[in-house]
Amino acid sequence: MTIWTSLDPADVTIEPGARTSARLRVRNTGDTVEEYRLSLVGKPSGWSRVEPDVLRLYPGSEGTAEITFAPPRSSDVEAGPLAYGVRVDPRENVGARDVLEGRLTVTPFTETRAELLPPALIGRFRGRARIAVDNLGNTPLTASLIARDEANRLTFDLRPNAVQIAPGRAAFGELTVRPQAVRWTGSEESHRFTVAVRRAGDDTALDLEATYDQRPVFGNWLVVAGGLLVTAAIAFAVLWFGFSPKIVSAAKEIQATGAPRPAQQGGGNELPAAPPPGANGGPTPGGKPPGDQPPPLDGTRPPADGDGGTDDGAGGGPSGGTTGGGSGGGAPTDPGPGSGDGGNQQPPPPPAQTKTLPPWVQGDPKDLVVEYAQERLAAMNNACKLSGSWSRGVIDRATRDSIACYQRAVVNDAVENGKNSGEILDHDTEGTLGRSTLVSLWAQGITPDEVKPGSSTMENTQLMAAFWNAYNRNFSDHDLDVARTNARAGIDNLRTGKVTATRNGSSVQDHIREYQAAVGLTATGTVDWNTLHKMVGGSVM
Repeated sequence: MTIWTSLDPADVTIEPGARTSARLRVRNTGDTVEEYRLSLVGKPSGWSRVEPDVLRLYPGSEGTAEITFAPPRSSDVEAGPLAYGVRVDPRENVGARDVLEGRLTVTPFTETRAELLPPALIGRFRGRARIAVDNLGNTPLTASLIARDEANRLTFDLRPNAVQIAPGRAAFGELTVRPQAVRWTGSEESHRFTVAVRRAGDDTALDLEATYDQRPVFGNWLVVAGGLLVTAAIAFAVLWFGFSPKIVSAAKEIQATGAPRPAQQGGGNELPAAPPPGANGGPTPGGKPPGDQPPPLDGTRPPADGDGGTDDGAGGGPSGGTTGGGSGGGAPTDPGPGSGDGGNQQPPPPPAQTKTLPPWVQGDPKDLVVEYAQERLAAMNNACKLSGSWSRGVIDRATRDSIACYQRAVVNDAVENGKNSGEILDHDTEGTLGRSTLVSLWAQGITPDEVKPGSSTMENTQLMAAFWNAYNRNFSDHDLDVARTNARAGIDNLRTGKVTATRNGSSVQDHIREYQAAVGLTATGTVDWNTLHKMVGGSVM
């Protein structure tokens, strides 16, 4: 043996993601110059190295090399002891080869990732989703799955309610969500719920926020269609039973009086001729029925005997019984559309009401702009958070209270801490969603670093949406379409993480300068904290 070796320390403990080392000593005990090649064998060799990997030693001299261990923080590096070896190969005296054995202990670490697919459920009676749980640690994982909603309006079925996952693997759970009360009619109702993924032996949980949009069994279109069918059926019944008794009554009168039936000409399918004027209670010459004629409803004077009509011409007078303007001798004709009869004419239905101008208040139709404000309030982690059940896109009681709480919080933050301009209630009534409140909600969460000139981020999209509401005192149809397009991008970002990025170019910087000048700031074209404090405070142009 012409070589002496030593490994210090021979047993090393290391945490994944960290770095440690051991020292190898080699002594040439022969009588010639020798070159020794050093290499690692075993599992740690993939993320370990020896420096230097070659030692050239004179007889009786000693050299050292450092062995560095750097296991990655990955599930591929299993926790526990790992054996390794350092091989020393002499170049000249091959028979003196030596292998030193050591042990490296890797400590365990845990890392869990979970996702709900999809995060937004829609249904009338139930909604289904899958829960994916990934074990990114280096030890086996046992996790329990728990679903809950704050308003206690939903029931949940989780199968399985606990999963066991090996390192680097994933497991799935099936979730079925059902509302406790079926919604037969009305608008869509949104329920927020949480799925908690809790690791065994750990009190902390990974919470997955989700929504279940409960749709009515009978949609608004079906209710309208049913109402129209019922109205048509009632109208048909009224017409049918209104005309049928006259035919039956006439037949009975003929039978009761014993009068002969009028002679029928031709094939017997034609109606008898009309009675002469004035006979059997028919119209008199002049188009006026016998007896007293009640005054018209509009207060005009009824025509005197022999007038033959009004000065308005055909069908234009309040009586509506004549066609001529002064002839007075002919039999009346059927009034056409627009005549004074008016008994069978129905006024056209009023146009559907749509929201065209802010603010949005209780009683307004469903709108995407309101839905964005609801999602933004529901994503907040403070006392003003919109929680429980609320009607999507509509200012209901819960939404109004959350908006009012947010507006007061903005003002209080301005008065007590001076963090914003506090103008939100100078322009908007408490509890209503106006321009100032929308500007403040859009500006929440933006920092100057995220909206620098040349950047392309979702925060630039938020910034332009805030500007849009700050500029437009009088919304046109185009302005409202743009506001709703911005709202859809904001909803997608809050609910699914989908980003609609806007580039901060020259046009954006022009808008920034215009806003800064309007609210009393130096028009630099670059967003700073003073500009954001104005926006959060609800300062509008």
